Amino acid sequence: METSLGIKVFVTLYPPQKSVKLGAITMSAGNGVTISSKTTNSSSEAYLPTVSLTYDDLGQNDLSQWVLFHAFITGDKWTIPSYMGTIYGVVKLMKVPRGMEQDYDNFLGTVYGTTDKMPRISYMELYDRFIKLDEHQSGMVRNLLLELRPGPQWVHSEMADYSYWRMIIDFSIFESIIGLQPPCTETHKCSTCLKSAIPHKPQSSREWIRTRLRTIVGNEKIADEYLRIAWTVRENIRHKTVHESDYPHLRSFSELQNGDNEFDIDTVINNFKSDTYALNALVDYMHGVTRILLLNNVLHIGVFPDIRPYMIHSGGMSWDDFVKLTEKI
Repeated sequence: METSLGIKVFVTLYPPQKSVKLGAITMSAGNGVTISSKTTNSSSEAYLPTVSLTYDDLGQNDLSQWVLFHAFITGDKWTIPSYMGTIYGVVKLMKVPRGMEQDYDNFLGTVYGTTDKMPRISYMELYDRFIKLDEHQSGMVRNLLLELRPGPQWVHSEMADYSYWRMIIDFSIFESIIGLQPPCTETHKCSTCLKSAIPHKPQSSREWIRTRLRTIVGNEKIADEYLRIAWTVRENIRHKTVHESDYPHLRSFSELQNGDNEFDIDTVINNFKSDTYALNALVDYMHGVTRILLLNNVLHIGVFPDIRPYMIHSGGMSWDDFVKLTEKI
């Protein structure tokens, strides 16, 4: 993004309804921006809200910490590129606010993208918790927010597919939160090579993860839903990429129907190896599970929602409708 907006205005989908003070920073809803981009084959315009910051004697580390916090708790994909100046396209400041302001006094609905009843926690209280993170927790947040999507200079679709690497990083964060299973205290001796004190684990890896998830989440149904996603990534993406040098490969796109197309967990697990849409959904699911667990790990919120279905809205015509139309011509 062009730096003409200055360092005090950031693109975000979640500006506050009223001004909020966080230490030396005062936040308020800014005017909207228009982001225009054009390629040889297409052009687009995005109309987005912003947050405006005012501050005096603020260190760069304090500002970057706020950017990290805001992007993490909102899941906002615009704030960090806005801060880094890496939004592609021409950015123009509008004369009026864009709207979409959120209630910062009761912020968990925004954090989890739901209107369900939740504990009342403010944006300010979440920030107070965030600034107390230790180095390990802060590192997990930074890794979760790493943007691996290649820039427009990439022309080879296989090299430009970042899906495996995104899931490997997310699973590493997931595994760090779950923890490693301690070895059994009982020792054994191999009858073939005669080595003794051979370490082993009392549970299978799957059972260990299941037990830990159920303990953390406190709801067996939701914990097992998280497990299905994480175990699919562990066995098919993480292990094969690390140990067998597997890498993303070209997949076909399944046919989309006109309107909303839902890729539920069963569809994704059964089809991600052959369908690009299902693979993208698996990336989204793994990232969502990791973010939910990390939110609890670093902010101790204790909220573990169901995984929302991955949706693709298609405004085009289905193949069957197209055939029927051409038959009439």
